[in-house]
Amino acid sequence: MKRKRVVRKSRWRAASPGLDSRQSSRNGGRRRREVDLGVDSQARDRGWQRRRVEERCILVGVVLPPRTRSQEEENLDELERLSRTAGAEPQARLVQERREPNVRTYIGRGKVDELDALCQRLEANLVIFDDTLSPAQARNLEEVLNRNVIDRTELILDIFARHARTREAMLQVELAQLQYMRPRLRRLWDHLSRQDGAIGTRGPGETQLEVDRRRVGERIASLRRSLRERDRIVATQRKARDKAFRVALVGYTNAGKTSLMNALAGSQLLVENQLFSTLDATTRRLELDGGSHVLLTDTVGFIRKLPHDLVASFRTTLSEIGDADLLLHVVDITTPNLAAHIDTVHEVLGEILEMPRDTFVVFNKMDALEDASVVNVMLRHHPRAHFVSARSAEGLTALRRALLAQVRSRTVELEIEILQRASEIFSFCFRAGEVVRQGANPEGRPQLFVRFPDAAFKRFIKTFRGNFTIVDAPAATNAIDPIAADDEEET
Repeated sequence: MKRKRVVRKSRWRAASPGLDSRQSSRNGGRRRREVDLGVDSQARDRGWQRRRVEERCILVGVVLPPRTRSQEEENLDELERLSRTAGAEPQARLVQERREPNVRTYIGRGKVDELDALCQRLEANLVIFDDTLSPAQARNLEEVLNRNVIDRTELILDIFARHARTREAMLQVELAQLQYMRPRLRRLWDHLSRQDGAIGTRGPGETQLEVDRRRVGERIASLRRSLRERDRIVATQRKARDKAFRVALVGYTNAGKTSLMNALAGSQLLVENQLFSTLDATTRRLELDGGSHVLLTDTVGFIRKLPHDLVASFRTTLSEIGDADLLLHVVDITTPNLAAHIDTVHEVLGEILEMPRDTFVVFNKMDALEDASVVNVMLRHHPRAHFVSARSAEGLTALRRALLAQVRSRTVELEIEILQRASEIFSFCFRAGEVVRQGANPEGRPQLFVRFPDAAFKRFIKTFRGNFTIVDAPAATNAIDPIAADDEEET
């Protein structure tokens, strides 16, 4: 007899590597997904198998204190965009005000009956809740509605699975999916327990649920090992970029971060008008005036109620934000929820960063802004903000000048003449700084024009004092006194 394991999953969830997914029906046509939790090496080699099945869905929101109904309607507007990104077509929305969620079904019994009638009338085959459901609540709702029921967390995970392109992104999404799935495995196949009766095997033995949980746990451990190895590779790659000034683009999803990166750096990254189109961090070199440059990194967008498992799984990608010298917080100025989007990004950054980073707020999509008074309102709250348009290039020149000022304020440019320990000084300059040019004076002594980050400059002064002389230092960095820098380092 062939063993089957049934796990409540979305019809349009991407099949994870090593998980053989098949569609089935059970108990009067209730849609389920059968998942074989054995690791299939061939499926893993093929990568993720995505398939798109159109769904007709009903969106459900619950107004809980201190939220207001208008705030919940805004959340459902965003949930509607998420569902369309995932391939579902919203047919209606249902909102209930409650003091606290119902323990069994999250919404009240009367509202469940109303939801059931609405699904039948509109021929909806999927129900999406804006809040996170417990495994028991989702199961109880499915039994009553006889339809697939998912929550916002599962919807976001599915979108990430759909948009994952690289192996690293696929591994990170699969890890988050399995962590979400593990507590939702149910005991459906107790009749398959071992009851041989031989010595040492009496008793129920290992039930199918226990087997499934063990296999999921083993796969999670394997994914974590793979991602740790990936972390080591990324750390090695970043060592070569340590001497460069790094800028990370952060912001709410679909704020135009990738478009802004293309406009600034002249890159040709794919731009799509949908949520979470960028999952992998992408870095490009941005040339500035005076021979300066920065490394500009595009990162994954944020959203309200971003699943914690997803944040943890994407630690490698999000670590680019922690390593940045400056953050560009990109905000879509045309969105009606400006303050809420900005607060959400600040909350997620608070989870990621151990300490605050210098940040420029950049309001994008000025070419599409209809109400010019919004600019004055935002200037009162963010006086140092930049207002740009990635499409029309409005404001990009001023933003470039601001980036150049940041680079020059944190770097030291000087021309030195080497007196002794030439090989060691050459090695240090090429390793910790950027050698702009090199030559020799009339007496044949080597000269270098070097650009140092502040910390590297202080180490250079402390290590090689007396072995070089400063020939020239630009006025912009002349305020940094080598002796004072050395004294500060010693202190």
